[in-house]
Amino acid sequence: MRALLSRWSRVAFASSFAAALVALVLVMATCAPVPLGDGEKRVVVRGIAEAVILPTLDDVVARAEAMTAANEQLATTPSQANLDAAQDAWRAARIPWKEGEAFAFGPAMDLRIVAAIDQTIDATKVEMEIVGTGTLSESYVDSLGANRKGFHAIEYLLFRGDDDADVLVSLTTDAQVARRRDLLVALSQNLERKTTELRSAWAIDGGQYITKLAEPGSSNNAYPTIKAVIDTLVNESVFLSELIANNKLGKPMGTASGGTPQPELEESGPSDNSIADMAGNLRSIRNVYLGTRTGAADRGISQLVAAQSPETDQAVRDALDGAIRAVEAIPRPYRTALVEHQSDVEAAHEAVKTLKRILATEVVAVLGATLKFNDNDGD
Repeated sequence: MRALLSRWSRVAFASSFAAALVALVLVMATCAPVPLGDGEKRVVVRGIAEAVILPTLDDVVARAEAMTAANEQLATTPSQANLDAAQDAWRAARIPWKEGEAFAFGPAMDLRIVAAIDQTIDATKVEMEIVGTGTLSESYVDSLGANRKGFHAIEYLLFRGDDDADVLVSLTTDAQVARRRDLLVALSQNLERKTTELRSAWAIDGGQYITKLAEPGSSNNAYPTIKAVIDTLVNESVFLSELIANNKLGKPMGTASGGTPQPELEESGPSDNSIADMAGNLRSIRNVYLGTRTGAADRGISQLVAAQSPETDQAVRDALDGAIRAVEAIPRPYRTALVEHQSDVEAAHEAVKTLKRILATEVVAVLGATLKFNDNDGD
């Protein structure tokens, strides 16, 4: 009888242990993050397309149209008031354009639109067009090289630092005043047309790229899998953060010149818009990450990261906010800050590098993304 009870006790203990082990496994399974499926990822991509990409491009087109109208008015009636309006319109158009650089792939590269809209210019060659003989129409501008047109060619005609008087002289009493005005209008009209082409190439109605992005599959030559889409979005954010750190902050700071500041390398010098440009780029990364243009999270990459690692998601948000704050804290003008406020510029540089590191390591690891080679590596 005692042996029977002992045997029964062993069986009961084994059963209890097995039940406890099963319960522990179930608890652990419940606590562990469950990878999101393709369906959830598709929802995120569609959300980014509908709430970020298309509205941003709509804004780009609308503000390019407003800039054209302001420059036409300035060319017709040069005055300080009209110059102020044209300068304001140029700066306003830069905002959504820079906020769109985290998705400057696809049509932007296929149609070579980025260079036509926002390339570094050669001021000497712009002046050559002003003293030339070609008819300065929108179609003529379209035939020009990227270093003679786009945002920065317009900037060159509208800004001379704080010397608006010099700009007005160039538009009123300069020997080539008529051609200078004609070029200003033609450049604006061409930029407006290019932004419209870009928006049309992305749009569901009149373009197929949004469909390619949001509907990956074996018949999709651009994105055969949803992973390919997520990889693209993550990589573009990594590349843009690296571009800001290396080229827009680092090189003007002197990282490639032995520590000697090189203010002439800033992005938008004549208008002193370089700081705003960088902040716009950082908001572009934030908008894709959060899935909105408001700073509040919705259907963005954040949703995928948070499902796997809430700590990483918070780290990204903190790094984004910190980088934007640090860049916007640089005193203007930027070219002066590079010499007289180096600690502020260095703080911004470090903040953007921190963001880039988190995106390129922690986010890539959490999402299982593939980090690709960037042409800016080592710059």
